[in-house]
Amino acid sequence: MEKQLKCVLLLSLKEMALRRVAVLLWSGSDILASVTKFPIYFHYMQRNKDEWQETILDKVVDKVFKLELPKLLTRQLNYIVHPIGLEIRKWRERHNFIFFYDFKDISLPDLAKLRWTTVGAIDYRKTAKELVCSDALNVVERYKIACSYCLDDYIPLLWEELPEGERREFYSEIISSLRLPSLWPYILEGELDVLDFLCRTSDRNLTSFNQWAFEDSAEDFNKTAAEYFFQKLTHEEREASLMRTAHAVLLSSFLENTKIEKRSNVVRYLVSLMTPEQRVETFKMRPIVFFLCFLDWPWQDLFLENVGLFWTFFPPGLYDNLLDKMMCGDENSFFYFPEIFKEFFIESPLDFKRRFVDQDSEDRTPACYFLSIFCKNEDSKSIEVIFRNVDPADRLKLVFHPLLLKHFYYCLLNDRWHMVEVCLREATLSKGDRVRFKEAFLESLASNDTGEIEWKNPKWKRFFEF
Repeated sequence: MEKQLKCVLLLSLKEMALRRVAVLLWSGSDILASVTKFPIYFHYMQRNKDEWQETILDKVVDKVFKLELPKLLTRQLNYIVHPIGLEIRKWRERHNFIFFYDFKDISLPDLAKLRWTTVGAIDYRKTAKELVCSDALNVVERYKIACSYCLDDYIPLLWEELPEGERREFYSEIISSLRLPSLWPYILEGELDVLDFLCRTSDRNLTSFNQWAFEDSAEDFNKTAAEYFFQKLTHEEREASLMRTAHAVLLSSFLENTKIEKRSNVVRYLVSLMTPEQRVETFKMRPIVFFLCFLDWPWQDLFLENVGLFWTFFPPGLYDNLLDKMMCGDENSFFYFPEIFKEFFIESPLDFKRRFVDQDSEDRTPACYFLSIFCKNEDSKSIEVIFRNVDPADRLKLVFHPLLLKHFYYCLLNDRWHMVEVCLREATLSKGDRVRFKEAFLESLASNDTGEIEWKNPKWKRFFEF
């Protein structure tokens, strides 16, 4: 029987418990207070990443160690706390988008009402319900949230509570906005014919407002609203919209270089609605976007289950593009879940492994980039996987690479000699290779040394003896 793409995430009770503990650590009032002070945007800049690490993430990690769990559980929990924090940042961005024109900031009471699923993801719909019932927000804010997440049990009640002036802004002879808070009044009043122009102005041959709203919500990466409107579609509308919308979401993501975590929930939802044949078709259309969406939290276990199938259909001509995407940032699963990287790399085709070593640019190469990350994290197992799954000639090429020689220098300065030792041991250098390596390293030192080397330090003697 032909292997099929899996889209249902099944976690063990232990894994769910670890994710629950990580959520509780992030839910402390001291941590949430720090999160509210952190800039909502520009957190992808290195300066803000460092600030997030130092002022927030490190505090959560300290809490992990104070639990005094067994060493293995501590390490596993430390891997989880990072993506849980990213979930909160992602939700803040979405929440801020709803209030963009009002410049509404995220308050501590808002964050305290976050609701989580058992897999460690924020439940946007349940969180929206908590906020709608909150006294911390005024009626206009609660109405906007209810409309944005299609909480149809609450919208009529909130509409009645709105002041007359606010109602006129949302409901008038001329539709003021195509955002959901301005469209829901017409739904409430049974005036869907007023919204028919949205179907007429589209080039997609739409037959109803619900069909337009489903496609628009999905392309806006609003999974909750997309789910709501999809349930309203006829069978014929679903058949017409599903693949078209998936293609549009993947294409817009590709063209606009949208961050993976913004689109992955919608992509996975759409994929879950497809037949096995449609899933393969979608993967072949945009393999890189599709591939990376399954690496986003909290679906890494699904990635591992599907990685062999991914490689079966992944076109070799896109290996370089995939490698570029893998090096775009340190917020994907390869960095905080080393098991993901190891399985991914072991399963990868030989040609991909060669490109992993050979692809080069002026300032970085994939293999050196990942080795430097794993050395910094003292992840010797991932380093071993890289060296043991490339050709002997490529192992030599790696340890002689100027970027890795430079990184060895910084490892030695920062008392991480043991990580350099792992790389050199795995490279299996011959006697002649060792002589050439010493010469290459000394040449690299001549260009990199800033006077920080203490030549009498035993670690340098040990390095050259090795």
